[in-house]
Amino acid sequence: MPTQARAGVSKKVLKACNRCRSMKVRCSGSQPCNRCTRSNEQCVFAVEEKRVAISERYLRELERRSNFGDHGIVTPGSEQAHVSGVQGGRARARAAASTPGPVRPLASRLTTPHDYANHESVADRPTDDAAQTSSSSGSPFRQNPLVDYDLTFAKAAGRYWYMGPSSSWSFCRRIFALIQQRIPEANCPPDPWNLDGSAFDMHWVPIARNERPDVTNIPPLDYALFLFNTAKFYLGGHFMCLIDESSYMKNLHEFYKDPASKASDCRHWFAQYLLILAFGKAFSSTCKCPSGPPGHQYALRAMRLLPGMAGLPPDTTLAVQVLALAAVYLQSVDMRVGALQYIGQALRTCIVEGWHRHMPADAVGDQHSRLCNNTFWVVYILERELSALFGSPNSIRDEDITAKLPSELDNSANASEMDLHIRLSGLRAEIMNTVYGAGAELQGSLVVNTHAILRGLAKLLGDMNTLLLTRQPVSVNKASRTALRLILGHHHCVVLSTRPTVMCALYIRLDRRQTQTSHAVSLSPAVTSLIQTCVDSAQATLRTLRVLSDEDLLVNIVAEGFLPFQIEDAFSSAFILHLIRFIDSTLISDDAWSENANIAFDRMISKGSMVAPLRLQELRQLERTLSSLSTDLDSTSPMEKTVGHGLLPVSNVLPHETTIDDAGWNFFVRDCLGVLSPREMMDLADQLEMDGAGPMLFEPTL
Repeated sequence: MPTQARAGVSKKVLKACNRCRSMKVRCSGSQPCNRCTRSNEQCVFAVEEKRVAISERYLRELERRSNFGDHGIVTPGSEQAHVSGVQGGRARARAAASTPGPVRPLASRLTTPHDYANHESVADRPTDDAAQTSSSSGSPFRQNPLVDYDLTFAKAAGRYWYMGPSSSWSFCRRIFALIQQRIPEANCPPDPWNLDGSAFDMHWVPIARNERPDVTNIPPLDYALFLFNTAKFYLGGHFMCLIDESSYMKNLHEFYKDPASKASDCRHWFAQYLLILAFGKAFSSTCKCPSGPPGHQYALRAMRLLPGMAGLPPDTTLAVQVLALAAVYLQSVDMRVGALQYIGQALRTCIVEGWHRHMPADAVGDQHSRLCNNTFWVVYILERELSALFGSPNSIRDEDITAKLPSELDNSANASEMDLHIRLSGLRAEIMNTVYGAGAELQGSLVVNTHAILRGLAKLLGDMNTLLLTRQPVSVNKASRTALRLILGHHHCVVLSTRPTVMCALYIRLDRRQTQTSHAVSLSPAVTSLIQTCVDSAQATLRTLRVLSDEDLLVNIVAEGFLPFQIEDAFSSAFILHLIRFIDSTLISDDAWSENANIAFDRMISKGSMVAPLRLQELRQLERTLSSLSTDLDSTSPMEKTVGHGLLPVSNVLPHETTIDDAGWNFFVRDCLGVLSPREMMDLADQLEMDGAGPMLFEPTL
């Protein structure tokens, strides 16, 4: 009920008339109110409706949908289409509330049914206060445009494909579709798509339990040992936890004494053996093979021996290890669906066996406890990484894991490096849950979520510096495969977490192209710094890959390039830099990154990589498309960066200059860790925290 004003008492009322509300002044609450009576104006109160309390996160969800509609992210349509979108969001929220999700803070992980009942009450008509809040914070940088909008599903090859929000493959498809949608007159060439299995496709039929595996065309023992050592060298680091070397060598010698019997009795070991042969051939080959990657015949035979879905094999540890190796191989030949399914099966088997829990040595034995612990953490790291590459949610929450970290069982440098990989994997999951999170209970400011991720990355970067630059001697492991993957993985997380901000800026740039706007759009310092951080990490990634290629620091960069991770690093970095150059070329100080990317891809292609040509084709098409659009946009001013009310000089946000001449191993000490120190990254996170509540886009004065 309206609250009557009492003389001499200033009291907030629960209801105000329309005139006082529009003037944003205090209303007496009487009808007619005192102000309208004095002005002799008609006093009208809005029809009284039931008010309910809603969570701030749900309010942000309403703002997100409103903002997306205003900026063309949702295809314009009828009111019914909008209502369906809101109802779809509620359905996703209910599913998220009832299903164990990936790791995220406990407070944001649980939402009560009562909250959702309140959401239902205001879904179609938010309260006046909520509407006012929404109108005051309608920045295009508030929400991630890659999550749940009209390009979430796309049709190709006669079926619909899910565009995972964090997938680089999906991001490429979204960009091509967005340009075609916004600027149809650009006559962009058709999307090459490069669907799953386009690089190389394998089909197999599992071998029945009573069928003997094929043991023909097996290399001699000495060559098998050479391929094992080659695979061991290039897989390296924590991947070698997927192979128990002493057990493998024992089985290997037994196999060559009686191949048929050993293959029948130890089918999963035989599958592991075949996969190691396939990896060894792929790593050691220096020529192209038109029929597929060298050694793929061994991999195909191994796939037929993989564990089935029903029941548990007697040798569970070996079964999990071979499933993980199969996932890495399939991802390496761009069969992403199969890779995700097999690593998911490996992780679920770990959970069934209880390896995600601490296994006391006095209960199961020290050797078995360590073997299961190491295997679980490698599967955990791979599942996090492959899920992010696919755009899929993670399969286990960190809150449910009590397994001891490697450093708690072993005080070696390798165990410390493994700890850092585990922490990086946890940050990947946090990126998926916050920056790329879906559902009302997960919605919030994009800048705030990115701020939290950058804080975690800054802390991790400091610990990486401590381990790689102080704890280990100069001659040991600064350029090791484990350290290299850790450093490039850190840069990839920076690019992944800042990619939505770049996408928001791209929408603005394309909107200017549509509306023929000639004035500049000024970005806030927070957004400018965020995009600049993305530029820095992407350039550092490409510089690193260029040096590895030029200096031959990995003996053969192409062998390392068979694995999917460096191709992904090169592609995602070059792709985002092309977009940023189109958005605002002043954010990139030098174009050496383009040459660095070309050299890295050319080296991989020249030695037979089957995936690199597809990624390079997509980069070439993006470059041609953006170049044609840039010609039309040359008459307009680039986006401006502002600090306070003035322009921020470009020199203040550019990364420091680096040279790759005579880099050698010292490159890792000087430049591989990136251009931002942990303190600088933390300062950026603080700036985002301070600026996150303010406008992300400054409208210029005309």
